[in-house]
Amino acid sequence: MCNSKWLSRPELEIYARALLDCSSTGYAKQLIDPVLQRLCQQIGLDLHPAIFVDTHATITAYGKAVSPTTAAQCAEDPDRGRVFIQGLFQAIVDQLQQDPNRPVKLLYAGTGPLGWLVLPLLTVFDASQLQVTALDIHPQSLQSFKTLTEYFAVADRISEWVCADATLWHPEPRPTFDLILSETMKHLLQQEPQVEIFSHLQQFLSAKGQLIPQQIKLDAWLEWREHDKPQLHYLGPLFTLNKQLCGELAVGNLSGLSGQWPLPDFEPRPVDLKLTTDIQVYGTHWLRENQSQLTIPRYKSGLMLVPGSVVQFQYQQGTYPDFDFHYQQQWPELVDSDDHSCAGVVHAKRLWQKIQLKRLRKLDQDYSNEWLLDKAVLDLCGVGLEPGIQALYRCHRLSEFAAFLQPYVADPSVRLQINQQLKSLSQAKMPTAIPQVLTEAQLEFWRTQGYLVIPAVLSKEQCQQSCKVIWQYLQADPAQPESWYQSTEKMQKIMLQLFRDPVLDANRQQPLIRQVYEQLWQRTDLVMTTDRVSFNPPETKSWSFPGPDMHWDVMLKSPVPFGTQGLIYLTDTTEQQGAFCCVPGFHLQIDHWINSQNKTEFEMQQQDWSAWPVKAIAAKAGDLIIWHQALPHGASVNRAAKPRMVQYVNTYPLQ
Repeated sequence: MCNSKWLSRPELEIYARALLDCSSTGYAKQLIDPVLQRLCQQIGLDLHPAIFVDTHATITAYGKAVSPTTAAQCAEDPDRGRVFIQGLFQAIVDQLQQDPNRPVKLLYAGTGPLGWLVLPLLTVFDASQLQVTALDIHPQSLQSFKTLTEYFAVADRISEWVCADATLWHPEPRPTFDLILSETMKHLLQQEPQVEIFSHLQQFLSAKGQLIPQQIKLDAWLEWREHDKPQLHYLGPLFTLNKQLCGELAVGNLSGLSGQWPLPDFEPRPVDLKLTTDIQVYGTHWLRENQSQLTIPRYKSGLMLVPGSVVQFQYQQGTYPDFDFHYQQQWPELVDSDDHSCAGVVHAKRLWQKIQLKRLRKLDQDYSNEWLLDKAVLDLCGVGLEPGIQALYRCHRLSEFAAFLQPYVADPSVRLQINQQLKSLSQAKMPTAIPQVLTEAQLEFWRTQGYLVIPAVLSKEQCQQSCKVIWQYLQADPAQPESWYQSTEKMQKIMLQLFRDPVLDANRQQPLIRQVYEQLWQRTDLVMTTDRVSFNPPETKSWSFPGPDMHWDVMLKSPVPFGTQGLIYLTDTTEQQGAFCCVPGFHLQIDHWINSQNKTEFEMQQQDWSAWPVKAIAAKAGDLIIWHQALPHGASVNRAAKPRMVQYVNTYPLQ
């Protein structure tokens, strides 16, 4: 019975010749996908059943023989099929040139249900040129392949159908083959029995016979990142599975499956052991790294290998073939906080070590009590929290992090001042006279409303200079509104990743700003943050306000501790100009509110803010707004004609 959707013999031959001429992955996929779909229809195979558990696989003494469905799914790897079929074609042609008077004898071990690597070529070579012994452990696979050869009238190219375990097959009389083809593998030759199949079947090769693939090269590398770029150091080969090694394995010489590599002497850092697979199907036909599912590298990641030590390996055969590796690791021991060997700054090395151990999931204690000290190091060095954390995760070597810090602390007097401040702050040894710059009315407003507007902490000229810095950073023109909306990595919503500039640094050092914070905190041992700026342009038809909307930056867990947040308007800002918003007085009821919610923190952050008494705070350029961290707050939509610009400033104690 014939179905019009089935593939015809002429179509199969056209496909075969097109695939042999194909040189690109994309075109190979265009050729393969429709043919694969129609062949599966012809044998009644559901390539992707709704529920698929690989229960029809067979576990042999030397690895997993995948199920017929899984074997057919391998055909979806386009370069895998293309390169294997092209390589096999060339191998057959070369064998025919050596002896054109007889057919090439091919053993195909592990045919799967489609005979995928051979079926197309059966339309290219006739029975006088090619005779195939088809071998598979699963009878249903052989029957499906046989059905296809009969349908396409190429069954005369098949000399024998053998249902057997290829690792144990002992035919009588003993045959001889010109080519032995088997693609029963995964990357790095794990799980499946390719090694044992080849080492067993190689005895049936003729003197000039070839294994297909000719060789499978397994190599090892050290990989790490330096200046955010991947670096590689070649360690050496694991082994190369080829005819020579298979012959050695067949007589019990397993020495080729194990070895060791000396590691170079390098600065201790987390490294990855990268293990690669390259496959020479035949001649110039190779599958290289990441070209196929078979050549995806394997990694052992985040290793703290001891420089100059030795990595040992051994390929273990058995029901799950794979490599065993043995190596020495040495995790850093945390130095004391007063260690200043990283860029001359105390606590910097300990901070870097903690991040590396945390990143590698080797931090076995809770060091959250050091969080404010960690943050203070980055703020006092003038780095800022976000750029500092990014650098800590990016710099896998201590020398890299030290080089990152160096420009910030190059002046010895700056380092000395930072270290003295950190020591004094840690011990709470700071001047104790509390400034008195706020009036009683302001303090009462703070107590009841939870926020304050402090006029004119910056002059008009300072604000203009600050805005100029922001315009230059954005490469935008205040007179050209179309330039305000350029998409840039410099922005996160309305936040700009601009933390340092001499003008912004000078703003933070205005005495009145610190004095206000010290009076509110009732202490002088405070660290000034190195924070960023924001740029909130008017909303347009093509640009919508991206947030941040109303939110809390503090953990919503009762009791919410005292803490401050703050910003300076750099532009005159009306209530409609994207003004800062908050819910006045909520700090007085937040603990009761949290306890009454019975919700997760995420759920508590998701509010219908239109039902809350949100107040937009208008103020002049140079005015400082400080709010209690318990107040929900956020920016707002700018419905005016000019952007709102802000510099964020805050302080915090270490204890």
